[in-house]
Amino acid sequence: MNLVVTVPMARLTALSWVADIVFARMLGIAARVQGGPADMVTVSAGGVSLTMPSLFPAMVDGRISLDAPLPALPLKQWKPAQNGLSGIEESLPVLFGAPTVDMTPERIDCGVDILGSIFFMLSRYEEVVGAERDTHDRFPATASLASRADFLGRPIVDEYVEVLWQLMSRLWPGLRRRQRQGGIRVSCDVDHPFDWGLAQPRLMLRSLGADILQRRDPPRAWRRIRNIVHSSSGDYRLDPNYTFDWYMDVCEKAGRRAAFYFIPERSAGLIDGCYNLSDTAIRALMAALAGRGHELGVHGSYNTYHDPARIRRERDRMVSACRLAKVDDRVIGNRQHYLRWDSAVTPDYLDEAGFEYDTSGCFADRPGFRYGTSVPFPMWSWHRQAPLRLMQRPLVLMEGSVISPLYLGLGYTDEAFDLMRLLRQRALRHGGDFTLLWHNSHFTTEGDREFFTGLIQ
Repeated sequence: MNLVVTVPMARLTALSWVADIVFARMLGIAARVQGGPADMVTVSAGGVSLTMPSLFPAMVDGRISLDAPLPALPLKQWKPAQNGLSGIEESLPVLFGAPTVDMTPERIDCGVDILGSIFFMLSRYEEVVGAERDTHDRFPATASLASRADFLGRPIVDEYVEVLWQLMSRLWPGLRRRQRQGGIRVSCDVDHPFDWGLAQPRLMLRSLGADILQRRDPPRAWRRIRNIVHSSSGDYRLDPNYTFDWYMDVCEKAGRRAAFYFIPERSAGLIDGCYNLSDTAIRALMAALAGRGHELGVHGSYNTYHDPARIRRERDRMVSACRLAKVDDRVIGNRQHYLRWDSAVTPDYLDEAGFEYDTSGCFADRPGFRYGTSVPFPMWSWHRQAPLRLMQRPLVLMEGSVISPLYLGLGYTDEAFDLMRLLRQRALRHGGDFTLLWHNSHFTTEGDREFFTGLIQ
């Protein structure tokens, strides 16, 4: 069957990118994309067709306008079950278009702008045009349409693709899709591989003072002193941050290969940790992780997200460190420290630096589906207004976003674990990946270990 997808000529580049992701990557269906004259998307083959409006993005002089209005709240809601569609949430938010579907044997007219809505989510248009930022210059979840319209916890792009597939199946019952098998991706940002007190005498004294005077916990201070003594001879068994052996044991028992992202430089001082890739202990750690089959990547330091030269330099430093540690030097993955990100430029800089993928794609203040999907996809360049080679592996859950009092603050409660499991189930439901970030330094309670172990099984 020769499917033809006709999109408005003015939006050909943007919607061809979306169509490639939807048809080729998500559904595994061959489709030829061509330009047409009207504000309409048509999927056609064998004399029958599926039509949808094409309302977004707005174009001005051949480029995407950054002045187009955002979807108005409250969003219209469409109930797919009323049109005989199954396996989708009861109500689907409509970003652009109308919640209508008219069906005949030869034609289906869907009122939802499916491709435009997917472009809106994957390109992060609202982050490029929106001015709101938090204290770390991050676009916060609370400013996003997904949060304000209460669908951040749903992979809405994947749901739109499922709607499209079911509509297509009505018209072409012999059409077959590829069932993508998602998986669980475990990752660790190595911010603090060792107890802070091991780095410098003043940090050690400050930590001990805080244990005694602020936390009023002399046993903790004693444990810290014992750890300092043991660690001086390379024995990190008492170090609360050095959980890597346990981390790998649990992952391997579950059949998982984790990715560990290291900070190559301290572009902002101690906020970027207190270790160097040249440290003997760090090289030994990298060799131990890689030697057991786990991945090493870059945790781009605090100020890299706006600095292409520093991004390139930090990747080069990581490559050199891998060579000195005598491990695989194909450094292909990145996650930004503090999840600092500028959708207008950061993807381009990472692409130019030679990274194959980034996995920063989650909000720090809320877990969920920042891009509306958990399926990896090639990123969009706002500078070139064209696709990049760089893939995004969307991060779905960072442990602190749920547990920490700075964010949701749910702690180690049943509510917290239920939310984490729900995100895992939704990520995997449509063939996406549940990408989990759990820091090596965040195993200070039994609850941490129980949650982590339960999530990666």
